[in-house]
Amino acid sequence: MPNPLTIALTAPGMMGAGIGARLAQHGCRVIVPLEDRSQASRDRAKRAGMQHAPWEELGQADMILSVVSPEHAEATAELIAVNNPGSRALFADLNAITPDRARRIQTIVEGAGMRFADGGIIGPPPGNGVDPVVYLSGAAAADAGGLRAYGLRTEVLHGPVGEASALKLSYAGITKGLAALGATMMLAAARAGVEEQLMAELAESQPGLSQGFARSIPGMLPKSGRWVSEMHEIAAFIGEGQPEHGIYRAVAQLYERLWDAHGCDGEEAEVLRELTGGR
Repeated sequence: MPNPLTIALTAPGMMGAGIGARLAQHGCRVIVPLEDRSQASRDRAKRAGMQHAPWEELGQADMILSVVSPEHAEATAELIAVNNPGSRALFADLNAITPDRARRIQTIVEGAGMRFADGGIIGPPPGNGVDPVVYLSGAAAADAGGLRAYGLRTEVLHGPVGEASALKLSYAGITKGLAALGATMMLAAARAGVEEQLMAELAESQPGLSQGFARSIPGMLPKSGRWVSEMHEIAAFIGEGQPEHGIYRAVAQLYERLWDAHGCDGEEAEVLRELTGGR
């Protein structure tokens, strides 16, 4: 058994709590700030074996893992840096952000004395036999990769800060982009009255796609709101100089609309659930 570490997580969301639970199960002390968190978040943190610590104590941890929505990544890094000057912790940003944003966060946390690793998570939260991969890059990536001894599946890349983030966004652009493409054309088919014929033809001539959509689209609906900012990050990663960046701006709008439909059992969400067997 390796020596126990104190690991700080920035939020007890589904992914953060899953990672925290896995680390706690392998002997780590896991801390997380719970000020202004909902009771549901507090309960999730407790079930994961995570302990409350204020923001100004996170810098005392051996490692800080930032797992938040992409739009909050920089502000979270700034909050930790301001409250923990002189910390020697290793700060690993595991969010779905552009390489440029990762480098800005590197500047923020290194300015407070911390070391930095760029990261990206591919896969669902740990648990029930599921092991996502945490890709890491940058000078401190190998040290952060040592979390494999505490139950996390890590892969160390040998490139600079930004490489892990680029890999994460490239992968997410394909997987979440395919779900958006499937949903778009199913809804278009439904508006034209040919949705049943479309699904039958997919099952016959594209069984892999058909089976993939049956998994990805029902699972996408309750997550679509959280994917909006990630789609904007992917668009920025592609670059405004590339016309295809507009694809992901549009996907962000689609996911925002589907999130609203999911929340109120709207017609579009209902159509997609019926067509993919996700009822």
